[in-house]
Amino acid sequence: MLQLIRSTVGTWVVKILFTLLIVSFAVWGIGDIFRSKGQTNTVAEIGSIKINASELDREFRQQLNRLRPMFGGQLDMEQARQLGLVDQTLDQIIQRTLLDLAATDADLKAGDELVKRRLQQIPAFRNEQGQFEPELLRRALAANGMSEGALVTMIREETGRNIVSGAVSAGATVPDLLADALFRYRREMRSAETLTIANDGMPEPAAPDEAELTRYHEDKAVRFTAPEFRALTVGLVTVLDLAKTVEVGEEEIKTAYEERSDEFRTAERRTFQQVLVENEDQARRILEAARASGGDLAAAAAAEKAEIATLGPSIEAELPEIGVSVFAIDPETLPDPIKSDLGWHVLKVTKIEPAQVRKIAEVRDEVVAQLRKDRANETMPRLINMIEDALAGGSTLEEAASKFRFRLVKLDAVDASGAKPDGAKVADVPGITQISQNAFNLVQGARSSVIEAEEGVSFMVRVDSIVLSHLKPLVEVRDQVISGWKAEQRAQAAAKKAEDIEAKFKAGATLEALAKSNGAVVATVGPLARDPVRGEAKLPPDLLNTLFTLAPGGIGRAATADGQVLARLKEIIPADPKAVAGQLASLVEIERRAGASDLMAQYIEGLRARWPVQVNQERINQMFSSN
Repeated sequence: MLQLIRSTVGTWVVKILFTLLIVSFAVWGIGDIFRSKGQTNTVAEIGSIKINASELDREFRQQLNRLRPMFGGQLDMEQARQLGLVDQTLDQIIQRTLLDLAATDADLKAGDELVKRRLQQIPAFRNEQGQFEPELLRRALAANGMSEGALVTMIREETGRNIVSGAVSAGATVPDLLADALFRYRREMRSAETLTIANDGMPEPAAPDEAELTRYHEDKAVRFTAPEFRALTVGLVTVLDLAKTVEVGEEEIKTAYEERSDEFRTAERRTFQQVLVENEDQARRILEAARASGGDLAAAAAAEKAEIATLGPSIEAELPEIGVSVFAIDPETLPDPIKSDLGWHVLKVTKIEPAQVRKIAEVRDEVVAQLRKDRANETMPRLINMIEDALAGGSTLEEAASKFRFRLVKLDAVDASGAKPDGAKVADVPGITQISQNAFNLVQGARSSVIEAEEGVSFMVRVDSIVLSHLKPLVEVRDQVISGWKAEQRAQAAAKKAEDIEAKFKAGATLEALAKSNGAVVATVGPLARDPVRGEAKLPPDLLNTLFTLAPGGIGRAATADGQVLARLKEIIPADPKAVAGQLASLVEIERRAGASDLMAQYIEGLRARWPVQVNQERINQMFSSN
């Protein structure tokens, strides 16, 4: 189509067409088009500084990419926006800008030496020996399209922000009196005696009549309601499918093997004995004794009451202190002791595993698979464009699949989460959750555009039919309704019995006597913490909270999934800050950080008052409405 337009752009037919288009713009209004081009690109203003849309978009996408692995790769831009990621990203940019302004206003500048030192401390620019490597810096800058000057400016600005925020946070302290009170409150423990009434221990209730069953079925409709299901046709375009169709030539395989030759090399590995001591004299005595005994380093170390360790197999890069020396030793020889920051090393190499290079025949399948995947990644965007053009031109999913050879999957019934009527997740369809979510935003017969589900997977989905959510008929779920009604009756009976036991206890009966008369057993639980670690709670949360409001001998009651639990407070176990000083220090540090966070929040609010912040919410909404 583009070629046709290019070939006819100079003809009188096209000129007439363009004239008609211009006239139509005059009728419908061309002003909006020119106004949109002149539309501000500013999403926020902090004082005189403007934050543009591209900066917000770039940082939002970076945050999204960092979060995606936490959501199994299923987090799309719309979901992230609903989670508030756009607002959080903008707040970070605004806070960073305010701190920059504060640092500039206070004339806080990082000197060249400090910037250089911080630059050299960045792990990405250090080699395997932990030393700063200028070549790694140059590569990183080239890969990210950044100049060295831009990086230096970024580090300088970050240092200024850190100085400001550090000065604010330094004011956060926790007084000893407050720390002591908090520790005693949070670390106080309690023990209790419990009595449990199980639901399934209650008598079998009489069978319900039809009216009672009907009432329960209607009252608990949520339990017996089938979700909405949809029949879908899904078009899948995946890198893995495309890779299967790629043909790779022998020359390509050979070239790729040579380019990746470093990957197929296995470095030399060495296993060695080491005796590490603090002074040179002892190291030399061990060495001489070992040489005199024919190389028995273990016996020589034992004579000096020193420990010997066997290390490895290791490559040289894994031994930053002594790697060069270990890999310079001839096997079974005993070289002079070596000095490092750790002390004096007496070494003996006991085994060498030579470096190896896997031949092309050994890695052929791996090389071919990667070549196919790379080619498929290159091809996929063009293929998707062609599919989109075909669909926009009126082709059906089936016609497009036949023409472009992508996979077509028929799903008879799935819910909004991608599950089938039996509750099992649809298998062998990558991105099924996102596919289902998109399908449930379509009307029957509608088809989505091509959507990226995850890296290397795009899809189109069409809704073929819809079975609406509905209450299952009583006749269909009769057994489940009866079972649920009986369980409810038992739970109510257990609750009534527990209530009676509590009343009798408060009237003067002992817990042991009440347990015996009700066929239950009194058990001791604890010590119990006020805030138990998840999964370690021995009482329902409501009952645990009640327990920490009672005096010894007091009683509380709460329901569980299986019955009722009564708990009588047996003992209060006070916390002693002096007995566990490490825990107190940990609590103080947690509270100090919380205080520092509060101080920083108040400081930022103060900066906002000094440099007013204006957010262009309309422009932000326009940015992300199409995503």
